[in-house]
Amino acid sequence: MAMSAQTLPLDSCIRKGKLANGLTYYIRHNDQTPGQADFYIAQRVGSILEQPEQRGLAHFLEHMAFNGTRNFPDGNGGKHSVRNWCERNGIKFGADLNAYTSIDQTVYNISNAPVSKAGVTDTCLTILHDWAGSLLLKDNEIDQERGVIREEWRTRRSRMAAQRMMENAMPVIYAGSKYADCLPIGHIEVVDTFHYDTLRDYYQKWYRPDLQGIIVVGDIDVDQIEAKIRKLFSDNPMPIGAPQRTYYTVPDNKEMIVYTQADNEQPTLNFSLYMKHDAEQRQSRATREAFLSSYKSRLAMFILRQRLAKLSHEAQPRVMSANCRVGNFYVTTEKDAFALNLGLMPNNPQVGIDAAIEIVEKARRYGFTAAELEHAKVQHTVNIEHRLDNKNKTRNAEYAKNIVSNFCNNEPCMNIEYEAALEAEFSATVTLDDINKTMAEIVDNQNQVCIVFGPTKYDGKPYTMPTSDQLKTWIESAQQREYTNDNTAQQVDPVFMKKLPKKGKILSKQATDNGYTEYVLSNGIKVSARHSDIEPNRLTINMFRLGGRSLYPDTDAPTLQFLNSVVKESGAADFDFLTLEKKRRGKALRVVPYIDAEEEGVKGVCVASDLKTWLQIMYLYLTNPRKDKAIFQNMIAKQQSMLRNRNASPNVTYNDSLRVAVYGKRKRTQPLTAERMNEVNFDRIYQIYNERFSNLAGMHLIVTGDIRQDDFDDLLCQYVASLPGKRNSNNDCKPGQYTLNIQKGQVTKVFHKQMITPSAQTNIVYSAPIAYTADTDLKLDVLSQIMRGVYTEKVREERGGTYGVSVEGQFWKYPTDGCSMTVSFRCDPDKYDELLPLIDLNLQRIATEGPTIEQLQKVKEFERKNYQRAVLTNGWWEYVRYHQLREGIDFNRNYLQKVDSLTTDDIRQFCRQLTAPGNRIQVTMK
Repeated sequence: MAMSAQTLPLDSCIRKGKLANGLTYYIRHNDQTPGQADFYIAQRVGSILEQPEQRGLAHFLEHMAFNGTRNFPDGNGGKHSVRNWCERNGIKFGADLNAYTSIDQTVYNISNAPVSKAGVTDTCLTILHDWAGSLLLKDNEIDQERGVIREEWRTRRSRMAAQRMMENAMPVIYAGSKYADCLPIGHIEVVDTFHYDTLRDYYQKWYRPDLQGIIVVGDIDVDQIEAKIRKLFSDNPMPIGAPQRTYYTVPDNKEMIVYTQADNEQPTLNFSLYMKHDAEQRQSRATREAFLSSYKSRLAMFILRQRLAKLSHEAQPRVMSANCRVGNFYVTTEKDAFALNLGLMPNNPQVGIDAAIEIVEKARRYGFTAAELEHAKVQHTVNIEHRLDNKNKTRNAEYAKNIVSNFCNNEPCMNIEYEAALEAEFSATVTLDDINKTMAEIVDNQNQVCIVFGPTKYDGKPYTMPTSDQLKTWIESAQQREYTNDNTAQQVDPVFMKKLPKKGKILSKQATDNGYTEYVLSNGIKVSARHSDIEPNRLTINMFRLGGRSLYPDTDAPTLQFLNSVVKESGAADFDFLTLEKKRRGKALRVVPYIDAEEEGVKGVCVASDLKTWLQIMYLYLTNPRKDKAIFQNMIAKQQSMLRNRNASPNVTYNDSLRVAVYGKRKRTQPLTAERMNEVNFDRIYQIYNERFSNLAGMHLIVTGDIRQDDFDDLLCQYVASLPGKRNSNNDCKPGQYTLNIQKGQVTKVFHKQMITPSAQTNIVYSAPIAYTADTDLKLDVLSQIMRGVYTEKVREERGGTYGVSVEGQFWKYPTDGCSMTVSFRCDPDKYDELLPLIDLNLQRIATEGPTIEQLQKVKEFERKNYQRAVLTNGWWEYVRYHQLREGIDFNRNYLQKVDSLTTDDIRQFCRQLTAPGNRIQVTMK
């Protein structure tokens, strides 16, 4: 580190210390969620440290942390296991109890722990202590976990062709570096055959105090936690002669490295061009100089992304998508890179590469404009001001994430006030010349790596990928071509409405349930407003009315499927989408008009001070949507290009079959194909849109959050009550006759599809006509959670048969009350016949015998704890009001009492209700 470098201060609210054995700890009090805290152990250890015979063992070891420790000797889910203790205290496996392994670090977490309960803090620290150095690593538990890891490997590779292709690309793009073979999933042959002691050797070698950080954030006493950590962790010995932790470098290359690969299951043509640079040295990453460099890079990339966005809005698109970033060179933190990422049109990839590189080259050679820089600075200021407004509402997990980055990578970990002041200083002093120099340094056309993944077929015919030589020639030619500086971007007029609409009136205003005030407006719109500062300066907004696509016949299905995207991307009034984005410079807001399956409306968020702008944009979208044939043609062309190869992905084939099996074969359930895109009618889009929004009576507008009361009523009169609406119409809005309904009876569909990574994928849908109430919804949620736990134990842990079993419940009100529960999993096709019966068997057992008291108690503990967190968000209260207006159900009323009163017999009876009709739809692809 240079002598002049100024180290950035650590957040003053963090207590940081180091024990004599080298272990580091961080403690931060945060009472955002009273009575709860997060506990982490971060290890500066990852898959990069594995030897060839250990490939995959860093990740395997992470799994073993849940399969027996000194104080919790049982395997995952056993009576004396980490998972069982956590779930008995409302800490759910997966959601709250988890871990991850990356290239350079492994991190374990116990989140949202109810530390107000006696003994929870001490036990969480004991678990961290066990993970640090007291894993049992029993032979039988290792063997059992091999199957789980194998299925995780299968799941990742069968879901994404890109996973397989990236594994193949690594030895080429990282040639001469240890990163050439380092992905955490490892080699499956090693996972299947490694000797037990090989895993133990890795654990003993690398899990040691000098590479470990203990992190505790939450509603805790900092002094007490520090004393407990010092007492508990000081006895962890530092191994004698421990090897140095090496951070591996990535070599530079003079000649461009190009890697291309086609895959039978890859539907699109994806292009990435990297320009590598030396990363900031670890010891200087948390310095003022490094943060300034990062600030300038972020501004440059923001502007460049704005320019690249224009490519996505051309009438005759040359690319499917275009984006850029500066950061780690793919998986390494030891080499940085500029990355240009493109989705190319397979029928003419060169024009897309040319178009994107032209934009990049003009920025590199001629720089940006003052207006572009000002826009970028303002947007960055808005973002950090929002964080500053919510400094007392920051979640434990966010603090913990930043601390992990500080410990593992020496990234800055300042308090938000200091960071905001620093960015304000930089904003005032960084010049256009500074940013243009940064852009030229980032994009230097040196040290380049190009990666292209593509399909083997396109539009039903064999597809020939561009060769490495072609790609190199195209890139270098585009970079060397002469360009003129034709960018004259100027500031846009920030005014959205030069003429305001005639104001409407508030007819009545009264307090209602859950802290909301209900307004009745002169045009028939009702507004529900709830003021709260639980999320300072933030509003969530939802306007809706029942109806939506269900009012239109299946003949309109292709048009309806495409309607939302066309309307949003076309803009409003005289402003195209990109102009709207520029006009909201300095505004933190999102406005999304929509027509969904059973309702229509507008959703969004904004900071409180931008509510007026949000309402203006909403008004323009609802009353004057912009008809842009060029955007329509652009979207049709891109969608058709993508759809011509959609069936390359087995997941698409499967989802198409599942949808038809569940809802029946009709035009509405058919996939949107390239041919069906010709049925999308431009004029019909706007005809339907105007039909839904020409009379807005019956709409409910829900505004939740930090409402500025001084002008709220006036804004409602100006922009909401003034919307078109006939007050005495639309009083009983309901979905129409064209809803999708789950089929009744028994349906079993098993089909075969050849896959590169063989996998059996199964969904089973159980449904029943059960009344939709707050009580039944809670029972379905609890049953779903219980079944996830049962299947984790019976299918994943005992059989090693799958990476996980998903269980999701859903209720609906229209056309008649009902609910469904969907169970889904992937597995080895050879194990399918063994595992499938376990799904029905264990569900029927609950229907017959009910869950155990302990199974129910675990879920009840989680629900109680989760509710305490939920009520501290705007999202919960909006959710409650939305369903109260939509279905007449108040999910907040007596919620905890409902949870407390649930019995095992309640769940047994509900499960019987769900399964008694015998409605079971199964779709399997293998």
